Amino acid sequence: MLRCLTLTADSDTDKLRNIRNNSQWLDAIEIRLDLCLQRNKGFITSLVDTACEASLSVVILSFRREEDGGKKTELSEAERLNLLEQLLCPGITHVDIERGVTAPGVEARADELGIEVIRSLHDFQGVPASMTELIEEIAAVGEIPKIACYPSSSQDVLELIRIARETFRIKNKIVLGMGAFGFFSRVAPQLCGSMLTFCSAGERSGAPGQTSPRELEEVYRVSQQNSHTVYFGIIGNPVLHSKSPQLHNPWFAEGRMNAIYVPFQVDDVGLFMRLAEQLGIRGFSVTVPHKQKIIQQVDRVEEAVQSIGSCNTVIRTSEGWVGSNTDYQGFLAPLKRTDILSVGNHVLVIGAGGVARTVVYALVQAGLVVTIVNRTDEKAAGLAAEFGVNWKPMQSQLSAGKFELIVQTTSAGMEPNTEIDPLPGYKFKGSEIVYELIYAPEQTRFLSRAGDAGCRIIGGREMLHAQALLQFEQFSSAYNPEAE
Repeated sequence: MLRCLTLTADSDTDKLRNIRNNSQWLDAIEIRLDLCLQRNKGFITSLVDTACEASLSVVILSFRREEDGGKKTELSEAERLNLLEQLLCPGITHVDIERGVTAPGVEARADELGIEVIRSLHDFQGVPASMTELIEEIAAVGEIPKIACYPSSSQDVLELIRIARETFRIKNKIVLGMGAFGFFSRVAPQLCGSMLTFCSAGERSGAPGQTSPRELEEVYRVSQQNSHTVYFGIIGNPVLHSKSPQLHNPWFAEGRMNAIYVPFQVDDVGLFMRLAEQLGIRGFSVTVPHKQKIIQQVDRVEEAVQSIGSCNTVIRTSEGWVGSNTDYQGFLAPLKRTDILSVGNHVLVIGAGGVARTVVYALVQAGLVVTIVNRTDEKAAGLAAEFGVNWKPMQSQLSAGKFELIVQTTSAGMEPNTEIDPLPGYKFKGSEIVYELIYAPEQTRFLSRAGDAGCRIIGGREMLHAQALLQFEQFSSAYNPEAE
């Protein structure tokens, strides 16, 4: 699987530097003339020579039109194509010409130099209905089809995969999704039967959803993906902020497993289950807002899922899809290294949402005395009644020293709103353990205030890591490269 760096740096010097600095993670470069300050043969030759020195096997030359996502230039269409033709030179292996563009001069020059033609279509509005026919039509005349479309829903992703599977026999093609819903196709191009994927270095992205060369290889091991790769993932909406791929993929690599963990942006869990079946996905993590909805889509759930009403892990078994919850065990893991999990100890839980449900379930199971506070009294009272625990209005006086453990489950203080304190009036005594489930930033205003008062503090990364390890154990059991 080829990894292609689109040269997007503002300065031409930085373009050369980016090739050298990222060559260990690359197989190819794409020279975008619309992003070059110097549009002359000398500069193009210097880029080609640098790619050659870096042992990169593919060099693509393109001059993207504005309607295809290119940078606006003052050149006419004839001038654009003439420049593309004039700058084709030995060392360039492919030239990208947009579908529907008549460019006999470019094609003749490419043929003279033995340069392959990529015939591209960029659709920023969705997934073209006639994509299968387009791919077959382009391949039939000996050109390489490139379809870059912008899926904006799970339905679009299903359509993209359907088309990719219908054209799987065409090996030399590029099929990629842009944006958040299409991100999976960039880090797992094998799923779309694509011969290469594009990436960017620096501030500017070559197209929506491109990631860095380093992440592409060190996290997703794109060069090692093949027809035997087993796929796992995480579903959510949004999902690209998740740190789970940075945990699971290195664990798969350490275990020498041909498996990759991919983020899937999902707006319909039912449609994703169809997608998971089609792609042979063996298991996946579930994050907001799908932890409740997924329960209706699996064949069986474990007892904790029924009690909490939340499922964060799904694996494929011989009995079908099985859902479980590793959040509550992951939450307890750092507490097991303390003496707090003693029957009768008092705990204050801030929040009454889905995360709080998991926390309250875990604490009640451990035999602790729980009190809930929440900005909405009705939600606090409802959750408290459900689990048979106490609740208090957020504005009430909470005695310092009454609680041995304080757990903050809300998003207050999470990036980008880091100045928010969910319980600004509370005075820490200093003997409490204060546990906050936010992991970005690692230490919020609330947690810093607790630490300054002398409290032992626990951040959200500890729970994230612990629950992910428990998930990984399940994924490892579901890993079976011979099953397909």
